[in-house]
Amino acid sequence: MQNSLSSFIAHARSKNMDHQTIRMLLLSAGWKEKDIAAAMASETLTMPIPLPSDTGSARDAFFHLLAFTTLYATVISLVILAFTYIGRWFPDAAITDYAYGTAADASTIRWSIAVIVLSFPIFLFLSRILHREFCAKPEKLNSGVRRWLTYLTLFVTACALIGDGITLLFTLLSGELTLRFVLKVFAVLVLSGLPFGYYFSVLRIEHEQYKSSSIHSRYLWSSVVLTALFVVYGIFIVGSPMQGRAEKFDEQRISDLRAIQNEILNVVYGEARGVPVPAIPAGTKVLPKPLPKDLETVAANALYQKLRISDPETSAPYMYTINGSSFELCATFALTRDLGYDIFWNHPAGEHCFEFDALDQRTK
Repeated sequence: MQNSLSSFIAHARSKNMDHQTIRMLLLSAGWKEKDIAAAMASETLTMPIPLPSDTGSARDAFFHLLAFTTLYATVISLVILAFTYIGRWFPDAAITDYAYGTAADASTIRWSIAVIVLSFPIFLFLSRILHREFCAKPEKLNSGVRRWLTYLTLFVTACALIGDGITLLFTLLSGELTLRFVLKVFAVLVLSGLPFGYYFSVLRIEHEQYKSSSIHSRYLWSSVVLTALFVVYGIFIVGSPMQGRAEKFDEQRISDLRAIQNEILNVVYGEARGVPVPAIPAGTKVLPKPLPKDLETVAANALYQKLRISDPETSAPYMYTINGSSFELCATFALTRDLGYDIFWNHPAGEHCFEFDALDQRTK
């Protein structure tokens, strides 16, 4: 279409038709003003018309917004990982926090790693595209979208650094400075200072020196190495995805055994099938009702929830044995559970049995 437009303009000029007449004819035929101007200029100029720095601003806005968003997500996740690691290395005895070393702690690490694994490569990919465009067309460094978002990033990171310094000084003056706290302050300083230092330096680089500057490669490799260390260490702590799946199955086994235990006691002490249980005098060493003979009976008489009486992974039935007024529930676990709370349900890897005395459960 552009060739036909140029051919028509050349033909019209060969007939001594003036510029305004050619323009009016093309506008009346439906051509756009921009296309007409470009075609007329190409007839007499030997170089392309230079583009303004904000050309393609919608595209630039998309790439810059996505790049900076993934940068924020990566930095925030790295800070969360840093705080979690420091909390594991230097637990605070003054804080009763059972999350460290527990499933909640592992879940935080996994979530942060997931954000980084997705966001950081996207940030690198988009940054590489933008870097190549800036090297090819240095005038794009003056893009309003780029400068606004860059200064916004500098503002956010500067606020984080100022708040970090204020917190450190306040804690120092209060005499409560600990190694755990100093490391957290240092983590925020490094993780916020790295992007602040890079973007602040880039804004000061002359357009002619942008391509040859070594700051880009230094920032790239330092950020890649730092992020890789955080991710690898996190995977080392929480284990592989297969280990995570094994933990989920072990949690489900514990949940199943809890439910079975509660329903066994409901059968013994509750109102099964709407028949009230007679009152038992205090001190009596006899159960109001006998323990169910098997798990199928427990499931059939369950009052509050539908029971699963077999392993969720292997479908092997849970073991249930009776010894007088006591009973045992057994399952085979993939991993060791050693939490600081709810310690009754801690277990080693492999087959393990939990013993319950039904008489001791009367008032529970």
